[in-house]
Amino acid sequence: MIQGPIRGSLIDADSVIELANECFQNDRDAGGILARWPHACYQVNNRFVMKDGDKVVSHVGYVDQKVMVEGQEIKVAGLTCVSTWPTYRGQNLMTQLLNRSIEAMTEEGYAFSDLGGDTQRYGHFGWDNGGRVLDFYITKRSLNDVNAPTGFQVTQYQASSKEIDAIIAIHDQEPLRMKRNRELYEMLLGRMGKQVWLASNNDGIVAYLVSEPDGTRQRVMEFGGNEEGMHAIFRHFIDTNNESISVQSPWVHPMNYKLFSVSSGWNVYCPRMLKIMNLESTLSGFTNQLGRRYREFGFQNRQAVSVGIEGTDQIVEIEFSPDEVIVRKTSRSSKTLILSKREMVRFVFGPGTPSAMVKLPSELRFLDALLPVDFYLWVNETV
Repeated sequence: MIQGPIRGSLIDADSVIELANECFQNDRDAGGILARWPHACYQVNNRFVMKDGDKVVSHVGYVDQKVMVEGQEIKVAGLTCVSTWPTYRGQNLMTQLLNRSIEAMTEEGYAFSDLGGDTQRYGHFGWDNGGRVLDFYITKRSLNDVNAPTGFQVTQYQASSKEIDAIIAIHDQEPLRMKRNRELYEMLLGRMGKQVWLASNNDGIVAYLVSEPDGTRQRVMEFGGNEEGMHAIFRHFIDTNNESISVQSPWVHPMNYKLFSVSSGWNVYCPRMLKIMNLESTLSGFTNQLGRRYREFGFQNRQAVSVGIEGTDQIVEIEFSPDEVIVRKTSRSSKTLILSKREMVRFVFGPGTPSAMVKLPSELRFLDALLPVDFYLWVNETV
């Protein structure tokens, strides 16, 4: 008899890993889920399971992700290892688990949730594509068009304390990032199948990147530091028989100017599917970013917008002024912009401006200067 949804525990850990390896066989064959995705497996209590006796037959996990946006911390839940044994599929187990997980993530105060998936499966539960990322494509020819930097030594990461300290110091300067403790840094830098490269000069380690070999291509999944040091690592890749490099970068990042100059092409895409759990908490986490944009665009007056999620009591007022942005709960009025759960994701996170993503009244078109908001999870840390 199937039991669940019930909260998973340490007792279920081995059964969960067995299930994940069965459902994600490419990772299993390349070394196993635990070695390749350690950061997705270590929070053993943040999961719901369906069990047949002692065996976990269906599972949804969520990982606590503290996202930093221009000095503000946002509590985000990364959905991971969504899986059901093939012989137990078609019994509505995953629907029950997703609904229970949504309840728990809401109760536990998560602002929004992210996952990797498709809209046909997860759109029914309120997730939709969101965010915006630049994907650069670098070839030997495009790299040769820009003078190579000198004075750098490129080496592979050896997991020394000095190297970890240097990477932490570099990454902690990112305005859009996920907050990590040292244990998480070590997990992410030690993932099976990933390589970490360092560029050093007379000042020590000044740049790093995390990549994954993909045939003759290097896929860069995280980077940071001195742009000339990064260029030196790219040069090292090309000179050691890599035919091309792909680099995924935040929409706004100081390195993007260099990446445009050395790339043969680039595109924009949505990196994750997102679901807003708490509209007030989500928007409140971006008030520093929104306030800065309001001032930079030269708005002088005070303006207020009321928005809400259809079928819920989540209605908030966003008050803009040159001094601050305030988000507060409010009640519905005739001027409240009510959007479906998925429309609200597109309204807040894009990738396009609000008027390009949803039907927006003309009096709210000023929001096109302020939205979508930007946050970032590096590919190496997503779950």
